[in-house]
Amino acid sequence: MRIKMNISFILFLFISFYLGYIKIISIILISVLIHELGHGIAAKILGINVMEIQLFPFGAIAIMENIIKYGGIEELIIASVGPITSLIIALVFFQFEGNFSDLVFKYNFALFLFNLIPALPLDGGRILRNILLLRLSYKRATKILTICGKVLAILIVLFNTYLLIIGITTLSYIITGIFVFIGAIKEERNCSYVYLLSRNNKKKRVLKRKGRGIRLLTVSKATDLKSIIEQFSPMNICIIRVLDERGGILKELSEADILDGFLAKDYYSKVKDIL
Repeated sequence: MRIKMNISFILFLFISFYLGYIKIISIILISVLIHELGHGIAAKILGINVMEIQLFPFGAIAIMENIIKYGGIEELIIASVGPITSLIIALVFFQFEGNFSDLVFKYNFALFLFNLIPALPLDGGRILRNILLLRLSYKRATKILTICGKVLAILIVLFNTYLLIIGITTLSYIITGIFVFIGAIKEERNCSYVYLLSRNNKKKRVLKRKGRGIRLLTVSKATDLKSIIEQFSPMNICIIRVLDERGGILKELSEADILDGFLAKDYYSKVKDIL
């Protein structure tokens, strides 16, 4: 598991240091990092591969192997560990006196409460989604909670606007709102492909029993993942053969490999990004 610093994160550190906010920013970023490490450690214990943790100016994201194919309970456990980790840190520093301990307690307790809000992409949304799956489809549950996420983001931005109007200069809530809104859109966009992945695992078992055919797709490292996914069919299993510039075989990938890579990266990822 590696920790990757986004270029905006590095720039943000330099600006914070220059403006004299390095102490509070350090508390926030370390707290968020530990929160995400909680998710990552839980995933590792459950045998799920955690590829990296990406640091951004106002948060961090644990990039891990898609966990939907293992069943809802794993995602429920991993989503719960993050807020629990923040709560433990808050309770530990609540026992101490001083400005530093007070800041650590307040921020981690706020992080705990914020992440329990039932809206995607927050942990509370992931927890509630797995509860709703007892009665709703994955796509329907995700749709409801991404709407909640977008509404939450708008409310956060409006709150920041109100603070500016009454003379409190801050943009932190606007940045947080944007972060939440983008995350909700990504969850909604990837929803159908998560569904495809879970269906793909079932399809692979069914076709193996029925003896259906295998279709070979040849691609290059520059091929878009989404263009490959569009060729998948419920009536056969695709083997994706990656060729080099001379036509030699670099690697063979399964449908699950392609879908895992698509979900772990982004909409415009290419084959070379998952090799």
